[in-house]
Amino acid sequence: MHDYDKVVATALSMRDYAIPATSANLKPIFVALLMLISTLVIIASPVQATGANQNDFSTQGDLPDNMSAVNSTFVANLTGLAPFSGTDYGQLDVNDDEDWFAINLSVNEGLTLSLSFNTTYTSSNGTTYNNDFDLAILDASGNTLDSSFLNNPEVVTTNNSATQHTGVVYVQIYRYSGYGWYGLDIWTFSTSSGNGTGGNGTSVPTNCAGSNTLVSDILEPNDSQSTATQASTLPVSCTGLSIHTTTDEDVFEVQMVSGVTYYANLTFLHSGGDIDCNWESASGNFLDSAGSTTNDEAMSYTSTSNQTTYIKVYGWNSATNTYGIDITTSNPGGGQSMESIDVTTTSLTSAMITFSGLSIGTNYNYNYSSAQVVLDGTISWSTPTNVSFNATATIMTYNVTVSQPQNVESEYYIVSYFKDSTGGYIAYDDDFTYIEMVEVTTSSSSTGEISLTNLSIATDYYLEWLVVDQVLFDNNYNTSFDVYSALNASLVDTDYTYINATTTSITIQLNWTGPTTQNDHFFAAILSFNNTVTNHSNGAGWIGFHDEEFTPQLPSLLIDSHSTSSTATTNDVSVKGYDLVNGDDYKYQIRITDSSGASVSTLNLTNFTATASNMSMPLYTYSTPTTSGMYCVIVDLFSDLNVQLIGDSTCFNLTIDDDNDGVANELDNCPNTPIGTNVDQDGCASSQIDTDGDGHNDSVDAFPNDSSQWSDTDGDGYGDNMSGNNGDAFPSDSSQWSDIDGDGYGDNAGGNNSDAFPNDPTQWYDGDGDGYGDNSAGNNPDEYPLDSTQWKDSDGDGYGDNSAGTNGDHFPNDPTQWSDIDGDGHGDNASGTDPDEFPTDATQWKDSDGDGYGDSQTGNNPDRFPSDNTQWSDVDGDGYGDNQAGNNPDAFPNDGTQWADADGDGYGDNPTGANADAFPSDNSQWVDADNDGYGDNANGLNGDHCLDTPAGSTVDENGCAESQKDDDLDGVNNAMDACPNTPAGSPVDSAGCAASQEDSDADGVMDAYDDCPSTTLGESVDAAGCATSQLDLDSDGVMDDRDQCPNTSVGATVNTFGCASDERDTDGDGIVDSNDICDSTHVNDVADVNGCSDSQKDDDDDLFTNDIDQCPLTPLGETVDINGCSSSQRDTDSDQIMDASDICPATPIGEQVDINGCADSQKDEDSDDIWNSDDHCPDTALGETVDFNGCSDQQKDDDDDGVRNYLDKCPNTVPGWIVDDDGCALNQIDSDGDGVNDADDAFPNDSNETTDTDGDNVPDRWDFYPEDPLRSQQEIAEDDGNVMIYGLITILIFGIIAAIMYFRRDAPVSQSPFEIANAELDAASEAAFAQTNVDKSIPDLVAGTAGEPVQWEENGTNWSRDENGVLSYYDPNSETWLPYQS
Repeated sequence: MHDYDKVVATALSMRDYAIPATSANLKPIFVALLMLISTLVIIASPVQATGANQNDFSTQGDLPDNMSAVNSTFVANLTGLAPFSGTDYGQLDVNDDEDWFAINLSVNEGLTLSLSFNTTYTSSNGTTYNNDFDLAILDASGNTLDSSFLNNPEVVTTNNSATQHTGVVYVQIYRYSGYGWYGLDIWTFSTSSGNGTGGNGTSVPTNCAGSNTLVSDILEPNDSQSTATQASTLPVSCTGLSIHTTTDEDVFEVQMVSGVTYYANLTFLHSGGDIDCNWESASGNFLDSAGSTTNDEAMSYTSTSNQTTYIKVYGWNSATNTYGIDITTSNPGGGQSMESIDVTTTSLTSAMITFSGLSIGTNYNYNYSSAQVVLDGTISWSTPTNVSFNATATIMTYNVTVSQPQNVESEYYIVSYFKDSTGGYIAYDDDFTYIEMVEVTTSSSSTGEISLTNLSIATDYYLEWLVVDQVLFDNNYNTSFDVYSALNASLVDTDYTYINATTTSITIQLNWTGPTTQNDHFFAAILSFNNTVTNHSNGAGWIGFHDEEFTPQLPSLLIDSHSTSSTATTNDVSVKGYDLVNGDDYKYQIRITDSSGASVSTLNLTNFTATASNMSMPLYTYSTPTTSGMYCVIVDLFSDLNVQLIGDSTCFNLTIDDDNDGVANELDNCPNTPIGTNVDQDGCASSQIDTDGDGHNDSVDAFPNDSSQWSDTDGDGYGDNMSGNNGDAFPSDSSQWSDIDGDGYGDNAGGNNSDAFPNDPTQWYDGDGDGYGDNSAGNNPDEYPLDSTQWKDSDGDGYGDNSAGTNGDHFPNDPTQWSDIDGDGHGDNASGTDPDEFPTDATQWKDSDGDGYGDSQTGNNPDRFPSDNTQWSDVDGDGYGDNQAGNNPDAFPNDGTQWADADGDGYGDNPTGANADAFPSDNSQWVDADNDGYGDNANGLNGDHCLDTPAGSTVDENGCAESQKDDDLDGVNNAMDACPNTPAGSPVDSAGCAASQEDSDADGVMDAYDDCPSTTLGESVDAAGCATSQLDLDSDGVMDDRDQCPNTSVGATVNTFGCASDERDTDGDGIVDSNDICDSTHVNDVADVNGCSDSQKDDDDDLFTNDIDQCPLTPLGETVDINGCSSSQRDTDSDQIMDASDICPATPIGEQVDINGCADSQKDEDSDDIWNSDDHCPDTALGETVDFNGCSDQQKDDDDDGVRNYLDKCPNTVPGWIVDDDGCALNQIDSDGDGVNDADDAFPNDSNETTDTDGDNVPDRWDFYPEDPLRSQQEIAEDDGNVMIYGLITILIFGIIAAIMYFRRDAPVSQSPFEIANAELDAASEAAFAQTNVDKSIPDLVAGTAGEPVQWEENGTNWSRDENGVLSYYDPNSETWLPYQS
């Protein structure tokens, strides 16, 4: 062992006791430093008095207990990250009354903290304490910025302080009473110098902080959608707002983007008044709501479209309170945009930065830099590079390069912040490369390898390595807490070397002193620059480190390789020893066994002396077996005292195939198949078998699987035997084989003499190919065998029935007609049936009246009067013929509206036609323009003296209306004269009335008698001249014309429509308002007798109205879910057991459960960690170790001898053997413990003797004549003594004393104190280490639980350790368990 004054021990308890070192640990620490999402403290050792059992903020210890103890280790840098949110957890305990840390902020950033904790704490002795934790924030001078006490949660914010923080805020968490864990939520936000403005639909101010009092807050008025606070620039965070009156509501407008999830969270102190909220669309559709009885409310909604939505905050049951609100999204940073960043390293010093979700035309900023995190946690940053760009696409990528890092073991990061044009944070990402310097591997208990990579050429390094007993190290360190002391107590071997690097990679092979215990060990290497002072307690000075755990193994002999050729005369086996003790003597044997275990070849027990810990044995060659089957190679290793050590075995299949046809001899029905011949699964070629048994070998049988066929002369695939399957009807014609109709013509249309009609024996030929046979005596003969367009003439007129064929008959069933030139369906033969009178005009064929015009009205020159030969034309279509000499001629042939003129005055008699004659029987009158019945021709009969009489006016005998007369001659015509009988000569007004005739309101009641002289014109009045608008008959203050309830009781209060509460039904639910306790019932809802619908009632008081409450009878006080159901009403897993009583609430569907709701797959009634459904032994006693079937040794009988395993002293009894109470057969018992079973022991009760060949009761070793039962002693002189006996006894004693000590692992595995820095390797490391892997793993002994017996099989050897830790192995030769010497 080296002097530790000169060589510093290289072990560091980094993994268990100090700082992290691998890439797996460096990554979360580095990200925590950058983003501070999950922890505020980057690297912290347990330094506080109570830290041993605490883990405040993931520091593995306690936070500082006062402000002065807060150093840079406990400062979280949140500068420039607003808006930021995160959560951490800590603990307050006895003698730990305070936790302190600090947060760095920009001067334009604010901070809000919320401290929550359990209300009580119950100690281990059952005492319960009430918890009261307080929270405060202070500036750098110790001045209090804000504090909170007697609340849970406690909330503080920089917004509540008139004093501006200067960039650092100290946080104090104080234990007033109680103990336990707490959670701290952290938010940062941007602030401004102003106090914020809001109200009447304006946006949320930058510094959204109210006074936290019950007065109108900074966002008022925002009580409706029209005045809602605009909250669409997200995230939004406001504190100190208020519902300051019982009717106050605060409304926030949020513009949603499709695909984004939105969140709204309210925080308040519930004891001050319950505040609830809901979220709905602009059209009033429900999105979400929150109405719990806690100190916060939370809502969320994932939008499926771009839409405007509103959040309403209100006091439940007219409550008032102050509150804070946060509105954010699922997007990075909580904003509306989907902008993101992705950093991907492409080499050690370059990366590709991709920005997504960009808005084209928008300006953005980003910066990038590098950071190197080394083993002791130190981080080196480069200067950031700032870049601005304008988005020309939604996704843009930039390649960046950073400086070359130092070649030391570390993580090298490339990081980038993504910001908007104003510098506002959008997103962050990073990627890193791990720089590996050292890698170690162990190849045995005393050999290993160190590989160095990423070395700098011409640089001097110092490499230290050591092998340490892990258990001894842990035991010492747990009491001394000193790494160097622990190393001195546990070091197995160590060394060091100086290296001047000439290449970037170096590999070093090592041997070390063999361990003397079976404890877990570790092999470690530390690299540093030459002449650098290192400290192994904290990793200072290290530039590379790696370790590997190993457990020293028993010496073993393993199969290195083996050949398995079935054609070679011999095969060979190569074996190699591992973990041998250099200089020790060993024995080994190699056996080749068949599937029954019988040996087919054996290398007898061979002695050798180990010259190295890992060494190869001579190649063993054996004769190849002559039969196919499964064979095994078994290797056994023994000490020189015949103690069995660890061997090895492997099995392989061997196929012997003499004729090389691929079928093993044992399965080959045709063992002499010619080489190269194809065979079937039985190893037979076609020339060797007659598969169908028809007397023809398969090689010459055209149909080897059809016993009814064997020959195919014409090779068409159909057998020549017509009585066989698929017989060939044409055996000499390969183009034909079938003749279904038996007419001698083959059915194959493509063959010779093919049958055109294969199913018709009367036809076989079709010369013109029209589908009709040429045989006139056959079925369907062709009457036109040479004309493929004709084959039938049904009416015998010599024209074929196919009208489309040659000389086709258009009338195939009419022998008198065959042609129809114009195709109108009427034959051209004038003497035939129904001849065509217009044979060349397809539109006409008939002329009934014989006037030369066809009867078809749609044809050419149609006859409009087909039954009247005097008329045929009607130009104006009025039904009267144009021929004036014909019947009923048209007097107006070009006017379809007129046709008769009875008085001959030139005006038609049809009063609805053009120029109608108003007087059709009077040829002196024809027009009456004013329709007063008097003709306009003043010279005619009854001429009109007053033309243009107004329509509808009554006229006198001269055709004059009242509006054309003035009977009282007052200058106002009768129609306009309000006073038609004005006395002659009296002056009148414009209405024709004299003074004695006035009615000022024109209501028909002269002013002298009018009680309401100002009636509105046109209103109906009563006899007193009063309209309803001037009357109030029920004296309720509402005039009768507006009074919807005209009979209101005197004195009743009415609304604007004159209705009292017992007369109106405002919401139209059928219940008058005076009886309606729900005055806003929806128009489609059905109300009860109180005027309330289900949407307005909550019968079970669970805060869910009846219309949405799926569990309407929830017991009072029970907590419900979003469906209004409590656990006593829910059955989440549908097992018929309500959740409140269901101990197993997630039972798989379909499984049967007990009264507690648990299925067998969820129960472990014997607590053996095996579910009942899989437990073959469901009543295992508590504490017993079980197998995967849930059975312990106390319940199993592996050898089926009737004795349970835990009582069975012979656990491998052959089935059927008779055993004793200990489970042992006679040939398994060794009463004297001499290694020979009683069945073979001539002296079963004498451990010193076993054989007596001649049966004379004298042991062979003392019997000079062992085969002569009559003699046993040699006749010798007395002075010769018992020299031989003494020699044998001496040898026996020496053998016992000289047993070699070997070690095995028998304690639970514990971690090395070294951090294994191999989670991630760089490319150089992978290349350097690729050749160093040990290609043969060493079998490992099985560890059991201390204090419990355990048995196992390993590499062919059965091992056992009892409850006292005594190790034994089973010797198959003696069939007994032998103690293992250690």
